Amino acid sequence: MSQTVTEQDVRENCAALRARMAARKLTRSYDKALKPAGLKITQFTLLIAVEEGSVKSLTALADMLALERSSLVRNVKLLEDEGLIEAAPSGEGRSLGLKLTKAGRKKLTQALPLWREAQTHVETALGQNWPAVKKSLHQLIQKT
Repeated sequence: MSQTVTEQDVRENCAALRARMAARKLTRSYDKALKPAGLKITQFTLLIAVEEGSVKSLTALADMLALERSSLVRNVKLLEDEGLIEAAPSGEGRSLGLKLTKAGRKKLTQALPLWREAQTHVETALGQNWPAVKKSLHQLIQKT
């Protein structure tokens, strides 16, 4: 049995559309909050991932952050040019990893409270729904 799909169905129910709309709004909100530190949310999360130190290649980092490799390379170059990260031996063959510089650690320290402010705003806006939203997002990330 075939069901007729309308444009309204898509506008109201498309998970991809809703997720992209939410992602753009969240990105703008976090970018605005991080502006005093001179970072965008993509750069901030990249600094966090580099600081963690568990990723041993750009490909693995792109996979972990669900970024296109070209977008990752562009942001890595920008952060390298600003002296915030540098290439470092990964310990796995000829692969190069990344590490924060002293300036990168300072920038991250400056940005963390700004991120916290934006995060608190999101959590407050979602109220009691935040734990369920977080769980659902994690589930989508793991299963798709």
